[in-house]
Amino acid sequence: MKQFFILGASSVYGVGAESYGWGDLVKSYIHSKMYSINGVGEKYEVFNFSKSGSTIEFVAETVDWIFDKYARGNEIVTFISVGGNDAKSENAPDNFVCTPENFQEKVTVLIESLQQHSKQIVFISNGFVDESKVSPKQSPFGDNKVSYFTNERRSLFNDITKKICESKGIDFVAVNIDKDTWIKSYLYSDGLHPNQIGYWKVF
Repeated sequence: MKQFFILGASSVYGVGAESYGWGDLVKSYIHSKMYSINGVGEKYEVFNFSKSGSTIEFVAETVDWIFDKYARGNEIVTFISVGGNDAKSENAPDNFVCTPENFQEKVTVLIESLQQHSKQIVFISNGFVDESKVSPKQSPFGDNKVSYFTNERRSLFNDITKKICESKGIDFVAVNIDKDTWIKSYLYSDGLHPNQIGYWKVF
């Protein structure tokens, strides 16, 4: 039985989606292949372990437990999208959660850990944001934190991730839509997450 593990933060979970985030769309697609009329039957499992607010460090801390408890020892494909919360700053525009150098180290460690469990890994990039709405943005979790997201820093962290993926033979998927089009057509009203059309585009 092939297994699909989906890991990441709020854009994987589906914040901003009216019905399905892209992680849910992956699961729905695979289930349709199994269980629709003339489907192939129960040959796959799909797990979505995304959590809003996740950072590289959070995923790295939980990934071994996840695979230990859910993997069946067969072929595993991992989809992951994380890093946007590492690129932000908190409570002040220059109080960054993570430096580029530290981020590079953390991504490297995480990918090496995932490679121990997965036959294939697909890393999905973070999209653009509407800075007029997210610099600053109040935390929705009731913790009184204020975050600052910028496209420049998100692009930098995407580039770091892409280079590491290329060096380790990992598939890196970028949604190739220009910034203005993404913000106008594919972004939810909070200025940070994709809308339903955006999630379809990522999927």
